[in-house]
Amino acid sequence: MWSAAGALLLALPTRMPAQGTVVDLVIAATTDVHGRLRGYDYFTGRDDARRGLARAATIVDSVRSANPDRVILVDAGDLLQGNPLTYVAARRDTAGPHPVIAAMNAMRYDAAALGNHEFNYGLPTLERALASASFPFLAANARRADGSRFLPAYRIVERGGVRVGILGATNPGSMVWDRDLLRGRVTIGDIVTSLKAAAIEAREAGADILIVVVHAGLDGASTYDTTNVASENPSARIAMDVPGIDLVVYGHSHREMADTSIGGVLLVQAKNFGESVALARLTVQNRGQRWSVIAKRGVLVRSAGHAESPAVVAATARGHAAAIAYANTVVGRTESAWNADSARVGATALMNFILEVERKVTGADLASTAAFDLGAALPAGPITVAQMAKLYPYDNTLRAIRITGAQLKQYLEQSARYWEVRGDTVRPDPNIPGFNFDMVAGADYEIDLRRPVGDRVVGLRVRGKAVRPTDTFTMALNNYRAGGGGGYGFIATAPVLYDQQREIRDLLIEEAQRRGVLRPADFGARNWRLTPGSLAAAAYASTRRDGGPR
Repeated sequence: MWSAAGALLLALPTRMPAQGTVVDLVIAATTDVHGRLRGYDYFTGRDDARRGLARAATIVDSVRSANPDRVILVDAGDLLQGNPLTYVAARRDTAGPHPVIAAMNAMRYDAAALGNHEFNYGLPTLERALASASFPFLAANARRADGSRFLPAYRIVERGGVRVGILGATNPGSMVWDRDLLRGRVTIGDIVTSLKAAAIEAREAGADILIVVVHAGLDGASTYDTTNVASENPSARIAMDVPGIDLVVYGHSHREMADTSIGGVLLVQAKNFGESVALARLTVQNRGQRWSVIAKRGVLVRSAGHAESPAVVAATARGHAAAIAYANTVVGRTESAWNADSARVGATALMNFILEVERKVTGADLASTAAFDLGAALPAGPITVAQMAKLYPYDNTLRAIRITGAQLKQYLEQSARYWEVRGDTVRPDPNIPGFNFDMVAGADYEIDLRRPVGDRVVGLRVRGKAVRPTDTFTMALNNYRAGGGGGYGFIATAPVLYDQQREIRDLLIEEAQRRGVLRPADFGARNWRLTPGSLAAAAYASTRRDGGPR
């Protein structure tokens, strides 16, 4: 159902370009789809009518119908990873076009920026997926080892007689998060510097106006040390520092922005998972030898209430069926229910299951994990792949590193920053995502919420002995964290002792299959907790409001 603002974009005039002519262009944008091609949730087996690229496609079809030869469709990245559908397409059912690419081809995308999660399955898998795309993925700041471009920096499309240059860039954070997959193969540099050069190239190639599509956040601090890696969130700086652009379509932060201008440049961001489509209208006037943008406006159109596009449904049928079959595979059973609702308040059996699998596989002294979703649970009865995927939704691989006692203390203090305390009120810091709160097995400790940030971890012991700064331990963790992701850059150079590129979710599935029956009592260690009890209770209550943080 269209809002009044959306209707304004649909009622655009169609004119032949000539000197003095005004043309209205519409740039439709999605971002951070993460495999949500349909509203179907492979974790629950239910449809979520708020989201999905198939619903976004219906919106785009309507906009195109009302504005023939005036619409450009782009995506700001993070498409090929994020749910069982993308996992199956990357690891199990690799024949034929990637279902995400098939959906985008059916929607007739004009260009997409490469997202950081596109690298998660490695370059061969990425390049195989992109080979079937009928449109270019763009990354002005990505270079191969020989200095050549990994992907094009821009594409020029013509609409209504106007040649629009679409510049694209990807997130430099991949040099931290997926450094081992990229090292010696691809280097991702500063976004702003690369876009400045790409803008000049696109103008020389004949672009009348320029827009940017970038997988990067708006502003704010990066989640990693930027000493040797460029900023994660420079979209506002793009608007200020890249000359001659009129629009920035950005993503990465899983937020949304309808209509904001910085330095005269319009910025828009659609909601992740296909929950909305961003529509930017650029009014362009022909002034003889050049076109100029004389007005601009952005709106968001929600996907909720829109039917799924039959073309996208048909194009993704094989991938969808394969994902359902995989998600419903039974890998074990449990005789009693266990859940993760209190996993950021104290040790739980469900998190201990992950931690003990990590320690068992690597032989490490310690292991760490995050509670990615406080709604994760194993109900009594059969355990399916879908339940394991909800428990561990990311395609992280397992590593083990060597750390010092000082680094262990710093690691736990970094995690403890998650809790914001004001008097008797405790809540998660809104600037710290839940997946950056880690818990560690193999060590006993408390997080005293009465103490200041940076000095909250007390009673830290390993094998019954107080930890000294000069002690050394081995610790199992995922590749994202081992690379310093989430503000843990101080361990990024720690010696790596184990790295066989085994995905942690697969290891959890294998352990469930080996045991046959999982019992919470087998993972009952209570090695850490928040204190004092009153503040711990307040912290737990804060995670229960409105379904709790993810």
